[in-house]
Amino acid sequence: MRGRFSVRPFVISFLLTLLAALLILGILAVDTEGRRLSFNDDSPAFEIVYGMNDSARLRVNAFSWGREFAFTWPVRVWHFVADFFCIPRHR
Repeated sequence: MRGRFSVRPFVISFLLTLLAALLILGILAVDTEGRRLSFNDDSPAFEIVYGMNDSARLRVNAFSWGREFAFTWPVRVWHFVADFFCIPRHR
């Protein structure tokens, strides 16, 4: 007797998600390498910029976007998790 859980849809969904993530990472890698070779731009695709009063902003340089977003809350969560689990980090 076969159970209600079928493995095939899970495996197919997992592999499709993995392939989509690899595609996005590949596109970002090609964009970063293309900017470096064509324009001599060594800036990373994503960069966290720290400001005054422990504020943090996420700078997105991918695809010549050049925008910044508020990123203080995720940085504070990461600092809490790193302190809780004694993970060394650079401030």
